[in-house]
Amino acid sequence: MYWYRVERINNELKELGCTTGELRVEDLIPFDQFHPLSTVALDEAANQLGILPSSQVLDIGSGVGGPARYLAQQYQCLVTGVELHPQMCKAAIELTQQTRLSEQVNFYQGDITTIDLKGQSFDYWIAIGVFLHIPDRSTLFSRCFELLKPGGSGYIEDFFQRQTFTAAEKAQLTNTLACPYLPTRDRYLVDLAASGFVDLHFEDVTHLWQPWEIQRAIEFEQNKSRHLKVHGEQIVQTVSHFYRVIANLFEKGNIGGARIRCQRPID
Repeated sequence: MYWYRVERINNELKELGCTTGELRVEDLIPFDQFHPLSTVALDEAANQLGILPSSQVLDIGSGVGGPARYLAQQYQCLVTGVELHPQMCKAAIELTQQTRLSEQVNFYQGDITTIDLKGQSFDYWIAIGVFLHIPDRSTLFSRCFELLKPGGSGYIEDFFQRQTFTAAEKAQLTNTLACPYLPTRDRYLVDLAASGFVDLHFEDVTHLWQPWEIQRAIEFEQNKSRHLKVHGEQIVQTVSHFYRVIANLFEKGNIGGARIRCQRPID
């Protein structure tokens, strides 16, 4: 579903005249942060987890590397990203090299539930807008538990089901968002606890995400002529449809946004 993201970033960098040479993290933030509230969400994650310069952080579903680069620069931590999509992982590595952060940030391509990370374990992991794509929560959360050091914490920002979805909403979630399963708040917490996590905190942030998602869709339409010039018809129509669907889902109120924190007990 995210086939266009690498090409979109390349188009934006070409428009800026930044196709080669060094880049700043700040140059990429408008194009490599795809989640609600952009870097504000990452600062929230870092503050809730207590990320320090010595921290080892795993970014699950790292995409083109935007969150990993931002956290590494802003908090001087070490970040490992895992991304399923080969082209996005390749772009993440290349963009990180251009921002001179390769000593702090590295990436693996593969499925988080099966990938071999060479025995690594982490102080923290983050998953921003990723778990909605993974219906097997038992396997997913068990793996996430294993990847934390004892006493380590995980941080999730994700959609959840606030009220029963209509048939049309289920179809939109599956076909447009690649989200075949979305749990309720209570189901989310039960599944995390079943995998061994403790100290569970669930915050409903729909009131923050709803206006952000709606405004993103509006602003994209307002700048459509510019986007067509930079990206072409196929990308623009794909992104426009994606943004409209999410905005409509949030307007109807059955889908919500959550911040969830969990911890692996100290053995």
